[in-house]
Amino acid sequence: MESQRIIVISSPTAVPSEIEKVSSLFNAGLKQFHVRKPNFLHSDMENYIKSIPICYHKYLVLHSHYGLAVKYNLKGIQIGYKSIQYTSLYSGKFCYLGYSAHSFSEIEEYKDFFTHFFISPIYNSISKSDYKSNFSENQIINYLENNYNTNIIALGGIDESNCRITLNMGFSTLAFLGAIWQSNDVVKTYSNISKSLNFRPTVLSIAGFDPSSGAGVSADIKTFEQHKVIGFGVTTSITYQNESEFLDVDWLLASQIERQIDVLLIKHNPLFVKIGLVENIETLKMVVRYLKNRNSEVKIIWDPILKASAGFTFHNTIDRENLFLLLQNIYLITPNIPECKQLFGTCDYFTIQQMIIDNNISNVLIKGGHSDDNSSVDVLITKDDIIKIEGVRVNNKGKHGSGCVLSSAICANLSQGFTLEFSVRKAKLYITQFISSNDSLLGFHN
Repeated sequence: MESQRIIVISSPTAVPSEIEKVSSLFNAGLKQFHVRKPNFLHSDMENYIKSIPICYHKYLVLHSHYGLAVKYNLKGIQIGYKSIQYTSLYSGKFCYLGYSAHSFSEIEEYKDFFTHFFISPIYNSISKSDYKSNFSENQIINYLENNYNTNIIALGGIDESNCRITLNMGFSTLAFLGAIWQSNDVVKTYSNISKSLNFRPTVLSIAGFDPSSGAGVSADIKTFEQHKVIGFGVTTSITYQNESEFLDVDWLLASQIERQIDVLLIKHNPLFVKIGLVENIETLKMVVRYLKNRNSEVKIIWDPILKASAGFTFHNTIDRENLFLLLQNIYLITPNIPECKQLFGTCDYFTIQQMIIDNNISNVLIKGGHSDDNSSVDVLITKDDIIKIEGVRVNNKGKHGSGCVLSSAICANLSQGFTLEFSVRKAKLYITQFISSNDSLLGFHN
């Protein structure tokens, strides 16, 4: 339940009808409430605890007067740098022993002593106007990806508008203070946040069916599920392949593809669509036109599969003028290096950027897996930027369908509100884990 991923911290100063509001939050499903009252005397804190119904004591965490947490059998305590000396005294006494950190280096220093960590401020604070964030999205996601076994809780500037994005960075839990107590209705605000965290955007994959499910529409659905989005699938073809052999393909007509889309759009409205294997540019144009006619705001990510990893070639010639007309209605194209040369006649970043500007075409992500050196650098080219996204080349046999997985991961990330650059960086980390997951040609999604 998403309510278990929400922490509410008390206002440091008194709030009218505060205990009544706290009890209402528990009634609405809150499972963890932190009592942070810097000016409370020991007796003040004890009276506060006693005023809360005893059935909710198991959800309380104290930021001071820690002995009362033992006396009243509370959930735990939260320790800061100034009270670090109490760590050993209370170690092992609670299921929750938290530390309030302001840098990832602090977490590293105390990782072995605490069960949970606050990290703040993730964004500029709501309750403290001069409390500014020093974290970048890339810094956060890189640390969380490499420390997924550590319970790290986001705090600072989190509200209904950004909570979903924040959770999807990889945090175990989100803590709210200003967003709750500065609202007119604390329970309604809490409920809206809970609903927002429980919401999953819908995305659509339009791709071929691969019986091995290493690539194609079924691989995309696996990726969508891991990214906590609802994924729909429309097939463009039936392929006859396994992870190492591609024998043949039967293509569906554009009208058959559109009929599959049409029935989905009766009930759903995916704003991000990934397109993979299609028969030719003309079919792709018809499908893209159909999607845009149904919803002009839809953003399309095209993974231009020109040749299967097993060697089967789908498209030998590309009409560049026709291609550029198509790319005016596509948000992102994700070719590897050979595909980029075939589509654009070059892999020169500045030349491609000028093509984007001159022809008003899509953003381009050149995947670096086919480069000759030991690095794996993907290059995101937009009309404004050329961004190199570093990666480590994984020394194994590679993975069937890695291009499908990368593009669908980007699609899922975009649907959750991440920027294009951040969506690509996050997908790059996912695909590195996917490729590293085992030594076979079929990767694990986890």
